[in-house]
Amino acid sequence: MTVRVRFAPSPTGHLHVGGARTALFNWLFARGKDGDFILRIEDTDQTRSTEESIDQIKESLSWMGLTWDEYYRQTERSGKYEEKAELLLNKERVYEQEGALWFRIPDGESVLIDDLVLGKVNYETEDLKDFVIRRSDGTFTYNFACTIDDSEMDISHVMRGDDHLNNTPKQVLVYEALDIDPPKFAHFPMILGEDHKRLSKRHGATSVLNYRRKGILPEGLMNFLARLGWSHGDQEIFSPRELIEYFSLEAVGESSAVFDEEKLLWINHQWMKRKDPEELVNSLTKFLLEETPVSEVQLNKLDNTRLTKLTDHLRERNKTLRQLAKSSDFVFSRELDYDDTPIKEYLTEENGELVGELATRLEKLSEENFQSEKLEEITRDFLASRNKDLGDIAQVCRVGLTGREVSPGLFVTMELIGKDKVTNRLSRVAAITPT
Repeated sequence: MTVRVRFAPSPTGHLHVGGARTALFNWLFARGKDGDFILRIEDTDQTRSTEESIDQIKESLSWMGLTWDEYYRQTERSGKYEEKAELLLNKERVYEQEGALWFRIPDGESVLIDDLVLGKVNYETEDLKDFVIRRSDGTFTYNFACTIDDSEMDISHVMRGDDHLNNTPKQVLVYEALDIDPPKFAHFPMILGEDHKRLSKRHGATSVLNYRRKGILPEGLMNFLARLGWSHGDQEIFSPRELIEYFSLEAVGESSAVFDEEKLLWINHQWMKRKDPEELVNSLTKFLLEETPVSEVQLNKLDNTRLTKLTDHLRERNKTLRQLAKSSDFVFSRELDYDDTPIKEYLTEENGELVGELATRLEKLSEENFQSEKLEEITRDFLASRNKDLGDIAQVCRVGLTGREVSPGLFVTMELIGKDKVTNRLSRVAAITPT
């Protein structure tokens, strides 16, 4: 059987993580079976659907790397629905009332759903009510339109959140009325917030694009969403290729997964440390422009090697691209306000004089030689000539250069900041009167 699956969102807002996980599971299943992944926009509710939402759904999926093989919009397919509605009307499985078409639920029947995740689920038709398939304004409803589309598009597996489970018996009855074999069904348990209630906006930034704005990597979000309700042994970090290879419906759990943002940050941090720093630089640029004083012109003039080194040294301590950009502001700031730093906790008259002398020596270095190895050599030689060691000035230099008590290695930090700012800041520190 050729695997054909679909992700069919309603374009009434942003793509949130629950929908993104559904899309991901469908995409992984299709790619792992050499099948087709179809994006179908279910925009029959014209009062709530917007073009902006459609664009954001497509942008979100593309950013995550979830490419689709076919694309459809339900509003362009009303002719298909009319044709099938007319057929059911002639078979008296549909009737008209107050301008709307209603599907007639048969009496005394059972509808058994053999769900690939949840197992067997049985419904009695006496518990179901007739439902509208075409509104009085001529538009078709979800349960009818999606059934016709799934049939016409040869969808082999309908995989979605279990909030759709109660729609399934109605759709199966439509298939039966049309003498069509239904697809296989798989319903994924819902994602819960950390309070174990259904994940919603009150739990924070839950849209895909919001997490992109936070500085989450697409690989990080994909990896995290895949682990919400699915597992492969004890492994936590998966590349997209591994996810495709390992994903199976048998490994999807029957209970709801909890959305743990700390876990997302941990997984994203693992990906930030794994990725080639040159790749990270490309993603980091927009965050540097937003979080530091650097301009686009200045950023374009910077040596890419310097940016790569900056990224490489700061990613160990930062879990998102935005955090990394914020933590690198000392590189791009014009001047530090030492009143906002703990500089006086480390400054003494003696080490202040040493810092001033070091600044004078570093001024003689050319820009080309302002590299960490050379900076360390000069600094250690200078300190040895004064019978001092690096520990005597390291922390006052660090705070003086970055405004912080923690930074990458001192000499790497100097190289990242650059000669002019380093000598200027160290000279300013030397001019501060110790308390």
